[in-house]
Amino acid sequence: MKIVILRHGKVDMQWPRLCDSKGFDKACTDYDSADIVLSKADNRMENIEKVYISNQSRSVKTAEMIFGKKKFIQIDNICEVPLRSFADLNLRLPLWIWNVVGRLQWYLESERQPEGRKQTIERAEQVICELENGQEDCVLVTHGFFMKTLVKQLKRQGYHVQGNKMLGFENLQTVVAEKMEMSRE
Repeated sequence: MKIVILRHGKVDMQWPRLCDSKGFDKACTDYDSADIVLSKADNRMENIEKVYISNQSRSVKTAEMIFGKKKFIQIDNICEVPLRSFADLNLRLPLWIWNVVGRLQWYLESERQPEGRKQTIERAEQVICELENGQEDCVLVTHGFFMKTLVKQLKRQGYHVQGNKMLGFENLQTVVAEKMEMSRE
């Protein structure tokens, strides 16, 4: 079984360089509803019938851009790991600080973030279980931060992963995971 994991297309939004907590939270909401920049479709995956998408519009629009108007299967568990401001501040800080500290809170299971690391791992494990039950080659059109957790869990469950050479995932980057066969001696 082959699982092709695809990060959504580039989102058509300019993030603010500096923002306070309300501005950061608004930018996160705006990002979730923004359109994607259409680009040349990559048809290397057109022979795969099962295409899973998240409930976020950038996942849906990316799938339509690449596969056309076919029927997709929505799985809410492959949506992006939500992020919000790390504190209620009127102080305008650089965007990278909001992102880094917010993701650190995710890692440390802070109640400030809507979801913690353990919940994300659990979602990834549920997705893998669901896909293994189907036993068909498939494509997941998902999101960058969730992909990190999903790829890590696939490796832990014996999958060979190709295309995961970067710290993060670029838009429209694909990663291919195949279950390694156990050798019988």
